[in-house]
Amino acid sequence: MNNNNLTLIFSSVGHAFMHMFAAFYFVIILAIEDQWMISYDELIRLWTLGSLLVGIGALPAGWISDRWSRSMMMVIMFLGMGFSSIICGLSENKLFLFIGLSLLGLFCSIYHPVGVAWIVNSYKKRGKALGINGIFGGIGIGTGAYVAGLLVEVYGWQLAFIIPGVISIILSIILFFLIISKYISFRNISVKSFDEKHSSSQLILVAIILLTAMFGLGLTFQFMQTSLPKLFDLRIENISTYQIGAIVALIYGLSGLMSLIGGLLADKFSLKKIYLIGMIFQIPFFIFISFFTGIPLVIVCLLTVLFNASILPTENILLAKYTPRRHHGSMYGIKFIVAFGSGPLAVYLISLVYKLTSEFGMLFILSAIIMLIISIMTFFLPVTKYKTN
Repeated sequence: MNNNNLTLIFSSVGHAFMHMFAAFYFVIILAIEDQWMISYDELIRLWTLGSLLVGIGALPAGWISDRWSRSMMMVIMFLGMGFSSIICGLSENKLFLFIGLSLLGLFCSIYHPVGVAWIVNSYKKRGKALGINGIFGGIGIGTGAYVAGLLVEVYGWQLAFIIPGVISIILSIILFFLIISKYISFRNISVKSFDEKHSSSQLILVAIILLTAMFGLGLTFQFMQTSLPKLFDLRIENISTYQIGAIVALIYGLSGLMSLIGGLLADKFSLKKIYLIGMIFQIPFFIFISFFTGIPLVIVCLLTVLFNASILPTENILLAKYTPRRHHGSMYGIKFIVAFGSGPLAVYLISLVYKLTSEFGMLFILSAIIMLIISIMTFFLPVTKYKTN
């Protein structure tokens, strides 16, 4: 027995928590910077291994979930993220904070290969389900920034780690009891998969294009998510940590709604067109981010994130379309190794650019160039409309 609605609820909550835990350090770091008197570029490097593990941990997580249980892997994810976040909050020096952040990255890596495959194999209208799920991803990033800013302001940075950690552990316990009570299936389930057959040359071409696009999109996403709080701190006068968190929360909260719109469009129109349009529109906005300040900066950051979010359901459907059902978890693991594996490179470049320029303008010029290159490649993607019935 499996309640598909409960599956979607816990997958969506898991999506929110994963992004929240992966994002709130970028706000909390502003408080640690002041309290520990350590420079931003030095503190941001503590996330390097964690960001790497978010990527490379995805493949083994997906592989295990294909052969064992996606629902139980989600229990492990909630439990591990909770304990790791508490370790971060109890840290009194860089070494323990580094260990906590690294463990947090490892447990965050479980979500995407497991949670996305969980949904893809539970719903016929995958675009709509992935779009709903995408809302929670945006909420998670935004909530991470907002909650972190609020908790730092009221209680200090330690509890900004500890309180969400305790809640995540509670969620792991609830999900575990739903599984053993058979409201959510322990065994992996699936609905009818894609029946199309594709030639080897077509599969190779799609793989090359998608893997390159996912790396580029992942790298620019990491640039945005990681640097945005510090970017606002630099370019908006008289702004507090709480206000920065609130603005980032608004941006990524709205991006979640755009993910739903993108998912609904993916059930009706050409996947290739949706994917391409979402990339092309990001090019000028990245250029604007390089130069804008104040309110105009917030607006172009919002537009960039909206177009990025709009293509995520399409990308996940494309992967399911070209992957056998029994390997969905492993394939999403590969995807997120490529996408989140760009994290250490992003952290290194952010640290380097900030160290050299005390700014991020060059970073977003590079983002525009990357987006141009992968947009050109996507023109050659041999994909037509995906039908859900």
